[in-house]
Amino acid sequence: MVQVRRVEEADSEDRRQKIAVIILFSIGMLVLSYLIYDYVQIMNFAAMPENLAEVDPVISSLRAEGLVHSLDISASKMTVDPLAWGGRSKAEKTGIITQLARYCVEKNNQRTWSLRVVANPSGVELGGIGPSGLKVY
Repeated sequence: MVQVRRVEEADSEDRRQKIAVIILFSIGMLVLSYLIYDYVQIMNFAAMPENLAEVDPVISSLRAEGLVHSLDISASKMTVDPLAWGGRSKAEKTGIITQLARYCVEKNNQRTWSLRVVANPSGVELGGIGPSGLKVY
């Protein structure tokens, strides 16, 4: 036996389907916009000037501020003053680590980003980036 729907039931079903499609589309756009935002944030931290010589004054200014004691580019290791490092925000620390890791990659002609941030007298690791990801303490 064939079931016949009334016009009101068909209209109600159409509305439910349209609402479901709109909700799913909205969720998809929200996820896509978050992914794009996250990508842009990462790229803002990792943006490098075309001329690597422009990074050297930044390193010099970090040394003048007392933050950086030494930067060993070949070993991808930066020694910092732990008190000055602790006074920086997490965003600043992330920016410094990613910028200098990319700088070391460019200088060493490496394929993977790596940089260890260690405290000056003790050698305790305060952050870094490498195969295990980005760590900021």
